[in-house]
Amino acid sequence: MSNEEIVRFEPDDKPSHILSAGLGLQVTVMIITGIMLTPLIVGREAGLPLGQINWLVFAALLACGISTWLQINRIGIIGGRYLLFVGSNVAFITVAIAALDKGGPSLLLTLVCAGSLATFIFTSRMGALRKILTPAIGGVVLMLMALNVAPVIWSMLKDVPEDFKNQPSIAFVFLSTLLPIILTTIYGKKVHRLWAPLIGIFCGYSYAYYIGLVDTSQFQNSPLLGFPEIYWPGLNFTINADFWALLPAFILITFVGCIETYADGIAVQKKSYKKSRSINFKSIQGAINADGVGSFVAGILGSVPNTVYSMSIGVMEITRVAALRVGIWGGLFIILFGLSPKLIALVSSIPNPVAAAYILVIIVMLFGHGLEMVNETKLASEAMLAVCLGFFAGVGFQGGFLFNDLFPESVQVFLSNGTTSGGLTAVLVMLLLMIKKRSKFNLSIPLSIESLKKINQSIENFSKKNKLNVSTQNRVVLVAEEALTFLIEHQSKSNKKSKKNIVFKLYHQADITELEFISKPIDVNAESAAIALKGIGEVDFEKKLSLKLLYGLTQELKHLQYQGIDYLYLKVGMIK
Repeated sequence: MSNEEIVRFEPDDKPSHILSAGLGLQVTVMIITGIMLTPLIVGREAGLPLGQINWLVFAALLACGISTWLQINRIGIIGGRYLLFVGSNVAFITVAIAALDKGGPSLLLTLVCAGSLATFIFTSRMGALRKILTPAIGGVVLMLMALNVAPVIWSMLKDVPEDFKNQPSIAFVFLSTLLPIILTTIYGKKVHRLWAPLIGIFCGYSYAYYIGLVDTSQFQNSPLLGFPEIYWPGLNFTINADFWALLPAFILITFVGCIETYADGIAVQKKSYKKSRSINFKSIQGAINADGVGSFVAGILGSVPNTVYSMSIGVMEITRVAALRVGIWGGLFIILFGLSPKLIALVSSIPNPVAAAYILVIIVMLFGHGLEMVNETKLASEAMLAVCLGFFAGVGFQGGFLFNDLFPESVQVFLSNGTTSGGLTAVLVMLLLMIKKRSKFNLSIPLSIESLKKINQSIENFSKKNKLNVSTQNRVVLVAEEALTFLIEHQSKSNKKSKKNIVFKLYHQADITELEFISKPIDVNAESAAIALKGIGEVDFEKKLSLKLLYGLTQELKHLQYQGIDYLYLKVGMIK
């Protein structure tokens, strides 16, 4: 690792407040426009009055500042204690507009609060859901969401003052924003690419101001500091047919946000320390839960949901500062910007063609990120069917081509959202696939050496059914024995007293046998311990014998430790 890549300050380090405040302000300036534009576009497209739009923006900033503080702390199961900044989630633009159209701010508040609670469903069942809500499923939902937002962008290009309708100048404003973003992203250095969105907005805004498309009256008349006029909808929860029609879309997009934060949680851990260490999945659960609480706060305030912004990881990679103190200052600056009516008025004066170009780049990148998630692992033909069928079902239902008129009106509202209909189609196909591939060799056994007899019998039956040769069967038996020994040796004191059962499963695919142990949390992570094996001397060899055997006899060893549950995976190849 070069000197330029070594982390200068780890999460718990204490750089000076001047440095921390400067870096916090830098990240805030980079993301502040994105935080404000999402609620701004939602309010404009829903036809809300200017005062109510300003409240949406203020509430979003307040919620994002609080959410950033939640991310850098750990309060029970909330927070990951890593430097993750939070911003408004552009994925909710279309469904938030629909909620405002159907039931106004009260319905939006209800749906955002209800949808945010889905994060806790996700984290509490993260191990079980991992085989259904895979990155591939998240990717196809993300692509559908991008397609869903596209019509909003095209309508924004037409929503201009009467004097500018059908004028070529609108196209030039759009291009003067879009091209600088593209060119900076392609040709700029790494540090410059982070500023590409702001550069594009500045260029487009300047040209729009030059041709008279920008109305600065609100900016001129607004005070520098103060509270906006209150348009809080109140805690008037709206539960009606429109709520039930839109709720699945909010939940599904929330789940996709969970998958993205999961990926961001892994990335930030890899870049926060001078020495590599295993991934702390409990911390990732905390980060996702912090997203949920942050979105709930945004909902209570009457604004749109929020999520972790990956850009903050890019800034951290460049500055090599991962100190949590930066997040303390960053969250404060986000809130302070929300207390500036003049800044809110400045962003509110951004004309629609400029905002449309910015959002277009964001959803194109989200579409590309969706493709990356789909291609993250090589998909089997059945999983590919789930992804592709979900995508085309979403496009078909959203376009009204798949017999939408045969369904009741309330169901039509549900199906017409391609993100919902396509995402649920993909999930259902994956569920069928999981049912087909579920293990028929399951054991619930005590965590004790006496359970080896039942495990060996199960492996013998498994080997006969899948026609494993004797050498492979013996290796699977040895791996299972050493894995059980490892779990017994490292079970926590509370588990020793309670003598909880574990679940043992066997799977077979192609020439690979997969063993899975599901247990209460143990004190040591087998994957981390395996990484550290190189440093073990001969004196300690016998103490680490089980781990050395596991490491040497398996093709892959994964130990995922979540809140309250562990999953130990071991893959054994066929011996020819």
